[in-house]
Amino acid sequence: MLLAIIIISITPITHSQLYEKGYESDKELYDKLMDETSTLSDMWRLLDCDTKQAKKLPIHNESTWALLRGSYISSIGYPDSTIRYNNIYGNGFGVGAIEVKHHPLKGRAVYANRSFKKGGEVYLNDFSGCFEDGILYRKFLASIPPYLACDVFQWAYSGKSYGVCVDLDEGSFINHASSSDTKNRDWESGNESPNLVGGSIASRDIEIGEELLTDYSEFAELDGWAELGLGGWDEEEYDDDDDEQEVDGNSEETKSAKSEL
Repeated sequence: MLLAIIIISITPITHSQLYEKGYESDKELYDKLMDETSTLSDMWRLLDCDTKQAKKLPIHNESTWALLRGSYISSIGYPDSTIRYNNIYGNGFGVGAIEVKHHPLKGRAVYANRSFKKGGEVYLNDFSGCFEDGILYRKFLASIPPYLACDVFQWAYSGKSYGVCVDLDEGSFINHASSSDTKNRDWESGNESPNLVGGSIASRDIEIGEELLTDYSEFAELDGWAELGLGGWDEEEYDDDDDEQEVDGNSEETKSAKSEL
Protein backbone atom coordinates (compact mmCIF):
# COMPACT_ATOMS: atom_id res chain seq x y z
CA MET A 1 0.00 0.00 0.00
CA LEU A 2 2.82 2.40 0.88
CA LEU A 3 4.56 1.61 -2.40
CA ALA A 4 1.37 2.32 -4.34
CA ILE A 5 1.01 5.67 -2.62
CA ILE A 6 4.59 6.60 -3.47
CA ILE A 7 4.12 5.60 -7.11
CA ILE A 8 0.96 7.69 -7.39
CA SER A 9 2.61 10.67 -5.78
CA ILE A 10 5.44 10.80 -8.32
CA THR A 11 3.28 10.32 -11.42
CA PRO A 12 4.25 13.26 -13.67
CA ILE A 13 1.68 15.91 -14.54
CA THR A 14 1.43 16.70 -18.24
CA HIS A 15 1.57 20.25 -19.57
CA SER A 16 -2.08 19.95 -20.59
CA GLN A 17 -3.05 18.98 -17.03
CA LEU A 18 -1.00 21.86 -15.64
CA TYR A 19 -2.69 24.45 -17.86
CA GLU A 20 -6.14 23.07 -17.11
CA LYS A 21 -5.61 22.82 -13.37
CA GLY A 22 -6.82 26.37 -12.67
CA TYR A 23 -10.06 25.70 -14.57
CA GLU A 24 -10.60 21.99 -13.93
CA SER A 25 -14.09 22.67 -12.55
CA ASP A 26 -15.10 24.43 -15.78
CA LYS A 27 -13.59 22.77 -18.85
CA GLU A 28 -15.84 24.81 -21.11
CA LEU A 29 -14.34 28.04 -19.78
CA TYR A 30 -10.82 26.74 -20.32
CA ASP A 31 -11.63 25.76 -23.90
CA LYS A 32 -13.06 29.22 -24.60
CA LEU A 33 -9.96 30.92 -23.23
CA MET A 34 -7.80 28.77 -25.51
CA ASP A 35 -10.08 29.29 -28.53
CA GLU A 36 -8.10 31.47 -30.94
CA THR A 37 -11.31 33.19 -32.05
CA SER A 38 -11.79 34.58 -28.52
CA THR A 39 -10.56 38.17 -28.35
CA LEU A 40 -9.12 39.92 -25.30
CA SER A 41 -12.53 41.49 -24.67
CA ASP A 42 -14.19 38.07 -24.93
CA MET A 43 -11.77 36.63 -22.36
CA TRP A 44 -12.28 39.62 -20.05
CA ARG A 45 -16.02 38.95 -20.08
CA LEU A 46 -15.60 35.17 -19.76
CA LEU A 47 -13.63 35.67 -16.54
CA ASP A 48 -16.12 38.29 -15.28
CA CYS A 49 -13.27 40.74 -14.80
CA ASP A 50 -15.58 43.74 -14.41
CA THR A 51 -16.89 42.21 -11.19
CA LYS A 52 -13.48 41.06 -9.97
CA GLN A 53 -11.90 44.47 -10.58
CA ALA A 54 -14.79 46.50 -9.14
CA LYS A 55 -13.43 46.42 -5.60
CA LYS A 56 -10.37 47.40 -3.65
CA LEU A 57 -7.69 45.23 -5.21
CA PRO A 58 -4.94 43.51 -3.23
CA ILE A 59 -1.33 44.62 -3.10
CA HIS A 60 0.34 41.34 -4.00
CA ASN A 61 2.95 39.74 -1.77
CA GLU A 62 6.13 37.86 -2.66
CA SER A 63 4.35 34.50 -2.92
CA THR A 64 1.83 35.80 -5.44
CA TRP A 65 4.55 37.25 -7.65
CA ALA A 66 6.49 33.96 -7.40
CA LEU A 67 3.34 32.06 -8.45
CA LEU A 68 2.90 34.30 -11.48
CA ARG A 69 6.54 34.01 -12.53
CA GLY A 70 6.55 30.24 -12.10
CA SER A 71 3.35 29.93 -14.13
CA TYR A 72 4.86 32.11 -16.85
CA ILE A 73 8.00 29.97 -17.07
CA SER A 74 5.91 26.77 -17.16
CA SER A 75 3.68 28.18 -19.89
CA ILE A 76 6.40 29.39 -22.23
CA GLY A 77 9.24 26.98 -21.40
CA TYR A 78 12.46 28.03 -19.69
CA PRO A 79 14.61 28.33 -22.86
CA ASP A 80 12.23 31.00 -24.21
CA SER A 81 11.51 32.63 -20.86
CA THR A 82 12.56 36.24 -20.27
CA ILE A 83 12.53 35.54 -16.51
CA ARG A 84 15.40 33.50 -15.08
CA TYR A 85 15.09 31.11 -12.12
CA ASN A 86 17.21 33.44 -9.99
CA ASN A 87 14.46 36.07 -10.42
CA ILE A 88 11.60 34.03 -9.00
CA TYR A 89 11.83 36.29 -5.93
CA GLY A 90 12.55 39.98 -5.61
CA ASN A 91 11.56 42.90 -7.83
CA GLY A 92 13.05 45.37 -10.30
CA PHE A 93 13.34 48.21 -7.80
CA GLY A 94 15.70 46.78 -5.22
CA VAL A 95 15.14 46.13 -1.54
CA GLY A 96 13.32 48.95 0.22
CA ALA A 97 13.42 51.33 -2.76
CA ILE A 98 9.65 51.69 -3.17
CA GLU A 99 6.36 51.25 -1.35
CA VAL A 100 3.04 50.24 -2.92
CA LYS A 101 -0.05 51.90 -1.46
CA HIS A 102 -3.63 52.53 -2.47
CA HIS A 103 -4.06 55.93 -4.11
CA PRO A 104 -7.39 57.58 -3.21
CA LEU A 105 -8.35 57.85 -6.90
CA LYS A 106 -6.17 55.50 -8.93
CA GLY A 107 -6.08 52.35 -6.84
CA ARG A 108 -2.68 50.73 -6.43
CA ALA A 109 0.31 53.02 -6.91
CA VAL A 110 4.10 52.98 -6.45
CA TYR A 111 5.86 55.56 -4.26
CA ALA A 112 9.57 56.25 -3.88
CA ASN A 113 10.97 55.08 -0.55
CA ARG A 114 14.27 56.79 -1.27
CA SER A 115 15.42 59.64 -3.50
CA PHE A 116 16.54 59.10 -7.10
CA LYS A 117 18.75 61.44 -9.12
CA LYS A 118 17.87 62.50 -12.67
CA GLY A 119 19.20 59.93 -15.14
CA GLY A 120 19.47 57.26 -12.46
CA GLU A 121 18.03 53.78 -12.90
CA VAL A 122 14.86 53.35 -10.87
CA TYR A 123 13.50 50.09 -12.26
CA LEU A 124 14.94 47.05 -14.06
CA ASN A 125 12.56 44.95 -16.16
CA ASP A 126 14.24 41.66 -15.23
CA PHE A 127 10.87 40.43 -13.96
CA SER A 128 8.94 41.08 -17.18
CA GLY A 129 7.40 38.06 -18.88
CA CYS A 130 7.17 38.37 -22.68
CA PHE A 131 5.35 36.32 -25.30
CA GLU A 132 6.03 36.19 -29.03
CA ASP A 133 3.12 33.79 -29.58
CA GLY A 134 -0.50 34.58 -28.74
CA ILE A 135 -1.35 30.97 -27.86
CA LEU A 136 1.35 30.95 -25.17
CA TYR A 137 -0.13 34.12 -23.68
CA ARG A 138 -3.51 32.34 -23.58
CA LYS A 139 -1.91 29.33 -21.87
CA PHE A 140 -0.41 31.61 -19.23
CA LEU A 141 -3.78 33.27 -18.55
CA ALA A 142 -5.42 29.85 -18.31
CA SER A 143 -2.80 28.58 -15.86
CA ILE A 144 -3.39 31.19 -13.15
CA PRO A 145 -6.41 31.96 -10.93
CA PRO A 146 -9.04 34.09 -12.72
CA TYR A 147 -8.61 37.11 -10.43
CA LEU A 148 -4.89 37.21 -11.30
CA ALA A 149 -5.66 36.76 -15.01
CA CYS A 150 -7.84 39.87 -14.75
CA ASP A 151 -4.91 41.73 -13.20
CA VAL A 152 -2.65 40.60 -16.04
CA PHE A 153 -5.18 41.96 -18.56
CA GLN A 154 -4.81 45.34 -16.84
CA TRP A 155 -1.01 45.29 -16.79
CA ALA A 156 0.03 43.71 -20.10
CA TYR A 157 1.16 45.82 -23.05
CA SER A 158 1.84 44.93 -26.67
CA GLY A 159 3.98 45.94 -29.61
CA LYS A 160 4.61 44.57 -33.08
CA SER A 161 8.35 44.42 -32.42
CA TYR A 162 8.19 42.39 -29.19
CA GLY A 163 4.75 40.76 -28.85
CA VAL A 164 3.14 40.97 -25.42
CA CYS A 165 4.95 41.76 -22.17
CA VAL A 166 3.77 42.06 -18.57
CA ASP A 167 5.77 43.14 -15.53
CA LEU A 168 5.35 40.36 -12.97
CA ASP A 169 6.40 42.50 -10.04
CA GLU A 170 5.45 45.82 -8.47
CA GLY A 171 6.40 47.57 -11.72
CA SER A 172 2.88 46.76 -12.89
CA PHE A 173 1.53 49.17 -10.27
CA ILE A 174 3.29 52.19 -11.83
CA ASN A 175 0.53 54.50 -13.05
CA HIS A 176 0.35 56.51 -16.26
CA ALA A 177 0.89 60.21 -16.82
CA SER A 178 1.02 61.77 -20.27
CA SER A 179 4.26 63.44 -21.35
CA SER A 180 2.30 65.76 -23.67
CA ASP A 181 0.07 68.69 -22.76
CA THR A 182 -2.91 66.84 -24.25
CA LYS A 183 -4.42 64.45 -21.72
CA ASN A 184 -5.79 61.30 -23.39
CA ARG A 185 -7.94 59.97 -20.56
CA ASP A 186 -10.36 61.33 -17.98
CA TRP A 187 -8.18 59.94 -15.19
CA GLU A 188 -5.10 61.87 -16.35
CA SER A 189 -4.69 64.76 -13.96
CA GLY A 190 -3.76 68.08 -15.53
CA ASN A 191 -0.95 68.66 -13.02
CA GLU A 192 0.78 65.27 -13.32
CA SER A 193 3.66 64.44 -15.64
CA PRO A 194 5.86 61.34 -15.83
CA ASN A 195 9.03 61.20 -13.74
CA LEU A 196 10.26 58.00 -15.42
CA VAL A 197 11.45 57.59 -19.01
CA GLY A 198 10.49 54.26 -20.55
CA GLY A 199 9.25 53.15 -17.16
CA SER A 200 12.77 52.82 -15.78
CA ILE A 201 15.00 55.94 -15.80
CA ALA A 202 14.37 59.02 -13.64
CA SER A 203 13.57 61.96 -15.93
CA ARG A 204 14.22 64.38 -13.04
CA ASP A 205 15.19 64.19 -9.38
CA ILE A 206 12.59 62.15 -7.48
CA GLU A 207 12.05 62.73 -3.78
CA ILE A 208 10.98 60.28 -1.08
CA GLY A 209 7.19 59.90 -1.04
CA GLU A 210 6.62 60.88 -4.68
CA GLU A 211 4.45 58.62 -6.82
CA LEU A 212 6.35 57.03 -9.71
CA LEU A 213 4.67 57.79 -13.05
CA THR A 214 5.46 56.86 -16.64
CA ASP A 215 3.95 57.48 -20.07
CA TYR A 216 2.63 54.15 -21.34
CA SER A 217 2.67 55.37 -24.95
CA GLU A 218 6.50 55.24 -24.88
CA PHE A 219 6.48 51.44 -25.06
CA ALA A 220 2.97 50.35 -26.13
CA GLU A 221 1.81 50.02 -29.72
CA LEU A 222 -1.81 50.15 -30.81
CA ASP A 223 -1.88 47.15 -33.17
CA GLY A 224 0.36 44.75 -31.26
CA TRP A 225 -2.47 42.58 -29.88
CA ALA A 226 -3.99 41.79 -33.28
CA GLU A 227 -0.57 40.81 -34.63
CA LEU A 228 -0.55 37.88 -32.18
CA GLY A 229 -4.09 36.76 -33.00
CA LEU A 230 -5.51 38.14 -29.76
CA GLY A 231 -7.98 40.42 -31.50
CA GLY A 232 -7.40 43.51 -29.38
CA TRP A 233 -9.95 45.25 -27.20
CA ASP A 234 -13.45 46.29 -28.20
CA GLU A 235 -13.70 50.05 -28.56
CA GLU A 236 -16.44 50.22 -25.94
CA GLU A 237 -14.09 48.67 -23.38
CA TYR A 238 -12.29 51.99 -23.24
CA ASP A 239 -14.97 54.61 -23.76
CA ASP A 240 -14.95 57.67 -21.51
CA ASP A 241 -17.08 55.99 -18.87
CA ASP A 242 -14.85 52.94 -18.55
CA ASP A 243 -11.42 54.51 -18.18
CA GLU A 244 -11.90 54.49 -14.43
CA GLN A 245 -13.20 51.56 -12.47
CA GLU A 246 -14.86 52.15 -9.13
CA VAL A 247 -12.92 50.66 -6.24
CA ASP A 248 -14.71 51.16 -2.93
CA GLY A 249 -15.69 54.61 -4.15
CA ASN A 250 -12.30 55.16 -5.75
CA SER A 251 -10.99 54.29 -9.21
CA GLU A 252 -8.46 51.68 -10.30
CA GLU A 253 -6.48 52.85 -13.31
CA THR A 254 -6.67 50.36 -16.15
CA LYS A 255 -3.16 49.66 -17.36
CA SER A 256 -4.38 47.86 -20.48
CA ALA A 257 -5.18 51.34 -21.72
CA LYS A 258 -1.49 51.39 -22.70
CA SER A 259 -2.49 49.72 -25.94
CA GLU A 260 -5.00 52.45 -26.69
CA LEU A 261 -2.81 55.53 -26.15
